[in-house]
Amino acid sequence: MRLPAARRPAPAPLLIASVVAAIVAQGALAQSVATGSSATARGLDALQEVIVTATPLRSSVLETAQPLRVIGGDTLVRTRAASLGETLANIPGVSANYFGPIASRPLIRGQGGQRVQVYQDGGDALDASALSEDHAVTVEPLLADRIEVIRGPAALMFGSAAAAGAINVVTQRIPDRIPERGFATALELRGDDGLDERAVAARADARLGSHWVLHGDLHRRTTGNAHIPGYAWSEALRDEAAAAGEPVDETQERLLNSDSESDGRSAGLSRIGETGWFGVSVSDFATEYGLPGPGEVAGEPPGVRLDMEQRRYDVAGEWRPATGLLSSLRLRASRNDYEHAEIEPEGDVGTVYSQLGEELRLGAEHRELGGWRGSLGLQWRDIDFDAEGAEAFLPPSMTRNLGVFLFEEKRFGALTLEAGARLEQQRIQVRSAVPAPDYDDDALSGSLGALWTLRPDTTLALQLTSTERHPTATELYASGPHLAVRRFETGNAELGTETARTADLGLRLGGSDAGWTASVSVFLSDYSDYIVAAPTGGFEDGLPAIEYQATDARFAGAELEWAHPRLAETRAGRVGARLFGDIVEAEDADGEPLPQIPPVRLGAELSLTGDRLALSVEAIWHDRQDRLADNERGTAGFTLLGADLSYRLPVATGSMLVFLRGSNLLDEEARRHASPLKDYAPLTGRSIAAGLRLEF
Repeated sequence: MRLPAARRPAPAPLLIASVVAAIVAQGALAQSVATGSSATARGLDALQEVIVTATPLRSSVLETAQPLRVIGGDTLVRTRAASLGETLANIPGVSANYFGPIASRPLIRGQGGQRVQVYQDGGDALDASALSEDHAVTVEPLLADRIEVIRGPAALMFGSAAAAGAINVVTQRIPDRIPERGFATALELRGDDGLDERAVAARADARLGSHWVLHGDLHRRTTGNAHIPGYAWSEALRDEAAAAGEPVDETQERLLNSDSESDGRSAGLSRIGETGWFGVSVSDFATEYGLPGPGEVAGEPPGVRLDMEQRRYDVAGEWRPATGLLSSLRLRASRNDYEHAEIEPEGDVGTVYSQLGEELRLGAEHRELGGWRGSLGLQWRDIDFDAEGAEAFLPPSMTRNLGVFLFEEKRFGALTLEAGARLEQQRIQVRSAVPAPDYDDDALSGSLGALWTLRPDTTLALQLTSTERHPTATELYASGPHLAVRRFETGNAELGTETARTADLGLRLGGSDAGWTASVSVFLSDYSDYIVAAPTGGFEDGLPAIEYQATDARFAGAELEWAHPRLAETRAGRVGARLFGDIVEAEDADGEPLPQIPPVRLGAELSLTGDRLALSVEAIWHDRQDRLADNERGTAGFTLLGADLSYRLPVATGSMLVFLRGSNLLDEEARRHASPLKDYAPLTGRSIAAGLRLEF
């Protein structure tokens, strides 16, 4: 498949970006080594020290009322999976849908898709993953230095599409610091027998002269059809089909059409100085993967395959003036040319989706004014979407967003107050043979937060938010069979903004002095005009019919985590323990459950950590889900048992991490309730992953 050509010249906002880039570059004239984040997270010990770039003032986890989670360092290396969703699926408050191991998108507090925004280095992914759950996220976990997760509304900084949360994957594709020894490289090799996976990633950063840093990376991953412990079809589905006299899929041991192949590369160049930095990068990404479906029932071949390519351009910079009102000025601009073809089971191209996405973000932090410290910013985004083919269930459209936001913070002794607001305009113009009304509306979001330091090891955080979310083109204009998710979708052009009022209360205990940490978060979200894909109970073109409707809804839940990395000292190392869990319940205005809500989870981990050796065993219990929406099947409970073993040893001027990871060691049949394909696609069975990472 050929990369799509640019369809129009760069608009005015990108020309503005070029002017701002020149200003930022003027600030980067003197030699300096940028320090980056204050610590590299290598597990539970350093987690609280990491500066989170996805917060308005780049605070640490303990310095903001927003509920945050960061995963990085060796922990991230050991837990990387074939997709972003599977990498994060076991974090408290985070789950994933499942269209096979590749098309797995993160969910936050039971919500995903158009309500969870995925970013890379603070720039929108600009792919089509939010338009449809079966579209893979194009951010590759193999390249991540760390991943930042904001649980709860993040609309203030990222826009109305982050009404349930945001995920920011941090890489060094645009270098913002000079390698300590002038050169840094990493090579990672890994494999997984449960997926027949073979993956490699390599990166290098080199100092050129006094101020310049060159970055390059590449990766490649192949997977086969996933191994599963039993039947591909659920027992309930097989029983229903048999009772109705319909064909039953008896496929076992392998999840047909779940294989994949992907590769990518990037190059970046930055100029770094005492008062700032400025850089550019270009990257390519391509993947072909299958979507599991009914399987070979009555001689039918497996399901749809997606063949996707994209080319992305990014510009970023930061200027930190020594004097004046502003303490920093940041720029981020991106352009992504994306295309994917959906290949029918017979091998024909059914539908081709093309999307040209562009984004510009400008942010500025000001120095203290009357004790208040804050930031203000502007975000512009343009999505030119097109779909061609007999089964294109979405019409071509142009979506434009323009948002401005302000965030302020002030400390009053042990109390820190936070306040912010965002105004965002969205316009969607439809280019369709069938007349459809355009969308044009404003959304206003605001937040109030308070952080009380009750004692040095005890903090209470309260976050109150009011968010308005614009409907997507899918929710407004869908019309036709969506074969990848096996349903017939009908949009509603009369939908307006979705409003949520959310309260989030968190208690954070412990720290480095106590030797342990604990956190408990409870939240409640009341929605007006909540947009839901509601099953009608009928069928269209032989597929279950759904309609996008607005209703009032309520989400409530909690997350808890306790960790003691130094529970006991032995000759072999430190013994640690961790307990964690989450719960979310969601219902509509009539008190009826909403569909695809994850069940209760509880987990425990026991670890042994030495100077070089790390060993852990983890068990996560998932309850059955029997709080069901109309026309929805339940899912049985299951327990996922995993184990990790890693060893870090010095190699020349660097180090090597060797790791071994076992997943689903009990070989349980596990079906994720949040997945529309749960009755066709169980999670991978018992698997062993192994690999190594060299760093110099």
